[in-house]
Amino acid sequence: MSKLVNRLLSSSIRVRNALRRLPLPQRIYRHLHFQGAVDVSIDHIHHFQMRHFGYQVENDLFWSGYGNGWEATSLRLWAALAARSGQILDIGANTGVYSLAAKAMNVDARVIAFEPLARIAARLRENVALNGLDIEVIEAGVSDSSGKSTIFDPDIEHAYSASLNPDMLSGIENVRKTEISVVRIDDFAAERGGSSIDLVKLDVEKHEIAVLEGFGKIIARDCPSFLLEILGPEYGAEVKRFFKGLDYAFFAIEEGKCVRKVEQLGATPGNHLLCQRSLAHALGLGQETSHAGICTSSVTKAIRSRAGLR
Repeated sequence: MSKLVNRLLSSSIRVRNALRRLPLPQRIYRHLHFQGAVDVSIDHIHHFQMRHFGYQVENDLFWSGYGNGWEATSLRLWAALAARSGQILDIGANTGVYSLAAKAMNVDARVIAFEPLARIAARLRENVALNGLDIEVIEAGVSDSSGKSTIFDPDIEHAYSASLNPDMLSGIENVRKTEISVVRIDDFAAERGGSSIDLVKLDVEKHEIAVLEGFGKIIARDCPSFLLEILGPEYGAEVKRFFKGLDYAFFAIEEGKCVRKVEQLGATPGNHLLCQRSLAHALGLGQETSHAGICTSSVTKAIRSRAGLR
């Protein structure tokens, strides 16, 4: 029955758009996968398209909407941050949700997406082409040195967890080992020259320390904002040392609930925001900011700031 419904959804835009207007609960829509291009609205002005390949993330974005389901609070924060950033790096881009959202929010931004797995990078490029955007796709991993390395990912058609750290997938059967190109960010930046790095999304599955090492002096020079996944306090303690003395504020993101200011990173595994205290204040982030407050306050402030308004 579910296969029949999924075929119907894939073949009929009218049917899926009609169903989309219904408040379908997750327990139902998580079974309603299909394939085809879909519109993703960030707000009533900013939007982008994605190819629904039949996987979880784009399915959740279609049925729940941007900033309401998958990584809901992180995506709302990201929109606010991207709106005021000139150069943006999406490290571990997968099929490009964060890259596409950044460019939709700020068409003038330079957006560079790093995705090391060839089969995933091909889908990322398809999404970029679908929107006609000038997002630069780099088919490489990011680490503490430039050259070659081995990446580990599940032996399945589409992976959301791949890592240069072999511990990430320990205990999982049928793990692929693939040699890939890797870049060190300060090497990459030196070759390209140009503007400072303002915003980074970092999702590298327990390889964060090596990636941050590869930024070299860029963190102190540019003070970019980081939206990054931290999977435990032991990783959080190591991450924190890169920002010592640089006037950063640290926030833990409770998806769909709030953003909380914290001292310890990774106490609750998940996404975190690391940014300058002045930027946190400009975005209206206090000790605890509700999920709804980010949508109504931070994004508006960011857009008005870019336009030179108060």
